[in-house]
Amino acid sequence: MVARDIGYREKIALIKTLKALNRFYSLRDLEQMLGVPFQSLWKYINFVGMPSDEVAEEILNKLAKLRIVEEILIGEAKKYRAMPQHITSNMGFLELYTIKLSQEISNKDVDLVIASSLLASPLAILLGQEINADLCLPLPNENIHSDSVKVLTFFSTYQKKIELLLYPKHCIREKRRTIITDIVVEDASRIESIVNMVRSKEGEVEAIATVYIGRNVLEVLSQLNLRHSYYIEVL
Repeated sequence: MVARDIGYREKIALIKTLKALNRFYSLRDLEQMLGVPFQSLWKYINFVGMPSDEVAEEILNKLAKLRIVEEILIGEAKKYRAMPQHITSNMGFLELYTIKLSQEISNKDVDLVIASSLLASPLAILLGQEINADLCLPLPNENIHSDSVKVLTFFSTYQKKIELLLYPKHCIREKRRTIITDIVVEDASRIESIVNMVRSKEGEVEAIATVYIGRNVLEVLSQLNLRHSYYIEVL
């Protein structure tokens, strides 16, 4: 069987995936799982060599068949479920999830990544780098009196109180194609306020991506007509 033509970008994504997997498995373990000599894997993850189309296709097929990435993401999300804020320090998880998200939205022309909380900043930064998009990160509330800040006020249905969300005005421009990211989404009103901010500038929210999401939030998000929702664990 002739190997399909695998482009440079796809091979780079594969190498990044292998490098992230090496945080969970030794190269010897990956050799057994993928059927590729560990010496070759070492060359790939250190960018000393590039897999041929045939080898790349073989690895991609093994990853898909064994669901290695998916099983790690699900397993790590379950492990941190009780204290989800700690998953932001798990770089292997964040790298794998970022690569998976970038593949999901590769044809959606997203040009802005908005973090809906300070906790989401690591994921938003990695995703912005991966898809070459601008970033919009929230600011601490002590910046509320600055003229360069956009203040969103909303009633948190989760906290049962009025809350503030601050963003630099310079990152909120017209007609942006946006993805909203977070680690935990348990408050639909927070997401709704960001969606309204984007749409007030004639922009569009292409997707929301989070690790954890409340079951009740899913119902509300469907009413916002978001095109795509990506998450791993439902709370």
